[in-house]
Amino acid sequence: MSTLLAKSDPPETLLCHTKNCLEVYNSLRERMPFLADVAKDPDFFEHLFYAIALHDFGKAATGFQKQLTEGSLWGYRHEILSTGFVVTLQFPETTKQAIALAILTHHKDIEILREKYPCWPQNPYGYQEWQKHIAELTPNWDALMEIQEQVPHWFHNWFPTTTCLWTPVTSTDLLISGYQEYLAPYLNDFEDGELNSLHSTYGMLMRGCMIACDHLASNVNAKNEIQTALDNLEAELTQQIKQFEKWEPFQKESGETTGQLMLSAPTGSGKTEAALLWSNRNQSETKGNRVFYVLPYTASINAMYNRLRGLVSEDKIGMLHGKANYFVYKALADNEYTYQETAAQVREQQDLTKKICRPYKVLTPFQLLKAFFGIRGFEMQMAEMSQGLFIFDEIHAYDPHTTALILTMIKKLREDYDAKFCIMTATMPKFLKDMIHEALGGFSPVDMASEDRDRFTRHRVQLLDGNIHDAIPKIENRLNQGDRVMVVCNTVKQAQDVFQELQFETDNAKLLHSRFILKDRERIEKELGDADLLVGTQAVEVSLDIDFDCLFTEPAPIDALIQRFGRINRKGKKGICDVHICRVGGENDKYIYSTDKIERTINAFASVADNDLQESIIQSLIDEVYGNGYDEKEQENFDKAKRMFEQHLQDIVPFIEDPKGRKEFHELFKSVEVVPMDYEQEFITEFEARKYYEARAYIAQISYNQFAKLNKEDKINVNERINQCFINVPYDDNLGLLLDAYNPNIL
Repeated sequence: MSTLLAKSDPPETLLCHTKNCLEVYNSLRERMPFLADVAKDPDFFEHLFYAIALHDFGKAATGFQKQLTEGSLWGYRHEILSTGFVVTLQFPETTKQAIALAILTHHKDIEILREKYPCWPQNPYGYQEWQKHIAELTPNWDALMEIQEQVPHWFHNWFPTTTCLWTPVTSTDLLISGYQEYLAPYLNDFEDGELNSLHSTYGMLMRGCMIACDHLASNVNAKNEIQTALDNLEAELTQQIKQFEKWEPFQKESGETTGQLMLSAPTGSGKTEAALLWSNRNQSETKGNRVFYVLPYTASINAMYNRLRGLVSEDKIGMLHGKANYFVYKALADNEYTYQETAAQVREQQDLTKKICRPYKVLTPFQLLKAFFGIRGFEMQMAEMSQGLFIFDEIHAYDPHTTALILTMIKKLREDYDAKFCIMTATMPKFLKDMIHEALGGFSPVDMASEDRDRFTRHRVQLLDGNIHDAIPKIENRLNQGDRVMVVCNTVKQAQDVFQELQFETDNAKLLHSRFILKDRERIEKELGDADLLVGTQAVEVSLDIDFDCLFTEPAPIDALIQRFGRINRKGKKGICDVHICRVGGENDKYIYSTDKIERTINAFASVADNDLQESIIQSLIDEVYGNGYDEKEQENFDKAKRMFEQHLQDIVPFIEDPKGRKEFHELFKSVEVVPMDYEQEFITEFEARKYYEARAYIAQISYNQFAKLNKEDKINVNERINQCFINVPYDDNLGLLLDAYNPNIL
């Protein structure tokens, strides 16, 4: 048996690899038994067993063995041969088809197999190739037979009271073409619109779990198991929260809520702990439900990931967003390790994070949405999200188009995959709550009581005539008084201009926005704790661990302003702090925010100006601003996105990846990664040295519209050899990209 190999680097026998896959399978079955309920088939795990046990038998072919031992290219797919071994299964044809397709597609999807390996009589060449490669099993048949004879024994280990419904195949003459018997009929049914359970969650979970078991078993350093969630989460939380003598009533109520939850409490009151208590309450007995903590911004995710690492061991938690690999690399970088060693750690860590292995993940909603675009690996992600526990924070932060996608996804996950959701908010418009209520099919509301909310009153609103530039003297006065001041502008250009006016008024001024290269943004965020002055854009609104004494901000919709207020007197230890709102915004604000919403926001705050902003009245102010919901254009964008996404979801079926999915998914981000020309040589040097994470330190992002404008002005250079865009505009490490009018005399 040891003569048959499954892998060569490092060497692993076919017997050993199959056993490892079954170990992962057993872990999955023990941790996530509810997958059978989601699949709507009580025998789901029995069917999955056969797929895993047989999935690599085709590797016994002499050509595949030579590929491993001699390095000679075989040029065929072992899984096509493996699928023939389902011939002796004593199941109805639909069940055999499910097991066969899980085996047949555990590396390549149906479209690739149809294009490159059509092994059925209608394609004589493809059918002859299949017959030729089937014959390659004959020289190793005795060794393979010994492994086949183990399958019934393995089965009885997992199902001691059930009869094994598969018997060893005694001759290659008995093997069937899985393409002819199962792939073609599945594809025909899909194209004819005749869908069954195999085109739905059952088939989704069969392929997803098959791939997960194979991949996790193949990870050299993996434990070949699916991790459980933390057994003593509530005790760990209690230990962490030493500032509380007891749980707040809303936290206790959240921890007693089963099913969908709408949680409302002020910033800094302990919503995260409440949501985790909810997740603990909704865990199954096996602690196998995956927990997804969903946030809108990179900075939010990095901060929450670091926070939760202190609560949950590192092997149980992962982080996913567009730049996650870079930040994990920076966290792991150590002088004791070479770049290659650190990069290998990143790849392994993030590879496991993308799989079912880790029970806790902090991520953007886009990482969840990726599965609904049919991108490679989507079935495994759907399996992971089955009966998942989703915590959505700051869900109000998304534009109508993205909100439509998120709510449609939430409804799909709830209805088809029995997922549960905790939606957290400090403040949320009633119309959005109503939309969430519909997507969730109802929820249990948990609100902090008004009298308790008012304990978190921290701000006094001051309305200022004029724009942010007119407020400069007042800002300077507060700096001179020794206050730590935060200034928030609505556009990068405005923030850069204001910063240049103020930067010499203090010894420690910082500017933060989205147009810094990664290494500068990372540096600036680390230095914010000591800054006397922070000028920023919406990038400072969420989850940065900062606490300033007063705020000066351009006008914005009320929910955005409330987020900005949250960076002032964050811990509530400074009494009542001033938050100044300019009545007049910048000339380009109309492209970002609705002028009507801003006007209603100013009017709402006018009713409470110069007085303490009681936390208990903020919700009524928000409802005053958003009483009519989205405006006409926003509602149109929402409805169009919802309609198109619902239609799109009907075309996503298991075993077939969407060839357009990756392009459509990346179009959601509406931004382009560029490198300033000032850093072209540094980027290329690191890239050519294969230090890709070091090269990413020089990446910045601009919008599609900005990219198109600069491209038209011939300021974009594309290096096609390394597939990277370089932007020919000035860059300053304290100001970022200077896309607009550039005056070197100001610097």
